[in-house]
Amino acid sequence: MHFNTIYFSLLSVTMTLSCKPEKKTIPETQPHDTIKTHISSTKEHDSLTSKKIPVIDTTAVLMAFKKASQTEQFGKDLYFNLNDELSGSIFDSERPILIGDLNGDHLEDAIMPFSIEGRDGGNNWDAHYAVFINKDGQLKYQYSFDRGADLAETQTFFKSIKDGVVEGMIEPGFHVQEGESIPVNYIYKNNRLVEVTPPSKAQ
Repeated sequence: MHFNTIYFSLLSVTMTLSCKPEKKTIPETQPHDTIKTHISSTKEHDSLTSKKIPVIDTTAVLMAFKKASQTEQFGKDLYFNLNDELSGSIFDSERPILIGDLNGDHLEDAIMPFSIEGRDGGNNWDAHYAVFINKDGQLKYQYSFDRGADLAETQTFFKSIKDGVVEGMIEPGFHVQEGESIPVNYIYKNNRLVEVTPPSKAQ
């Protein structure tokens, strides 16, 4: 009888431990296809976040891009028509997506890479960045930044958004065998990304 009591006590403890949910590690819970910059807290920012503004993440950016690609402005910016097969096809799987404050309002904006392939039925592509500004928690499409094409001599790749500055590199084009990588910085000004001199060159 005493043995049975000990046996069932141990069995109960074992079942309790085995049913305890396993805590996920950071790599399992954080996406690797989006680079998000922390925005410093201010009184103005705290008052905005108290209004429960939606979180800007990969899903929010992808939804905003899908909506933007159906607008007249997007079509004019890129000479693209979803209903015209000769306009080509949009590919939006390239990464990383960049999230950070572009215009100094302490809200998370976004820059998303994409390309259009097969214009006029040909074997070609042109690459862009869709720029979104956060308006009360909603990402609003501003315009598309041209970052190169299949026959271009150079291509631009953005790496991060830090303190309102978009940092990136200019790389040799796809068909260019020689060339060097050049660091570039951009800021958002007058609804456009404008290149500025990197600190290392300014000195």
